[in-house]
Amino acid sequence: MKREGFWRYATPPVTFFGIPLPFLLLYLVWFRWPSMKTLYICSAILGFFVALNFFGWSVRAICLRVISTFRGKIASGRPWWYRHFVEKPRDWTGL
Repeated sequence: MKREGFWRYATPPVTFFGIPLPFLLLYLVWFRWPSMKTLYICSAILGFFVALNFFGWSVRAICLRVISTFRGKIASGRPWWYRHFVEKPRDWTGL
């Protein structure tokens, strides 16, 4: 039986208890300026990612959601001249 999209999920992002691995490098900031305040800030950021993972969100999913919100509705496949001469300006959803 052929599974569609098998290779799409062949390499999931590397996480450590729901924290993306590059964000664990925040603790390197703590080694540069070792203070308890910096440790608390780094731990709060990482705790935020753990909470996101608990609720089923990921950094990639949030970024995609924000980008799709900024893009707006799906543009129609009509050429500019059709939109200009046939549709009314109130029907325009894109450029």
